[in-house]
Amino acid sequence: KTVKLFSNREHMGFSSNVNDFPPSDSVDLSSSHLLESKPVTLKYVKFQNVRSLTMFIEDNQSGADITKIQKIALYGTTVDTTNMKDLKKIEEH
Repeated sequence: KTVKLFSNREHMGFSSNVNDFPPSDSVDLSSSHLLESKPVTLKYVKFQNVRSLTMFIEDNQSGADITKIQKIALYGTTVDTTNMKDLKKIEEH
């Protein structure tokens, strides 16, 4: 249910304290996201130059100790194809 994403933190591991680093983004997945395979939009500015992506699954829908992941799909574009003039600022609420 709660997934924390860390951009370009190559040396994070299972023994790292995830709370020592602020996540690049944090996502709360609803059950409809999982059932309907809905895409999740991330903060574009935080993922402009990604070399590595660390994902921390904080908890899951059932509250169980074990989380089963069936699919992770990442979508993006290379910097060469992104026209920065087309981007609009989105305010957070």
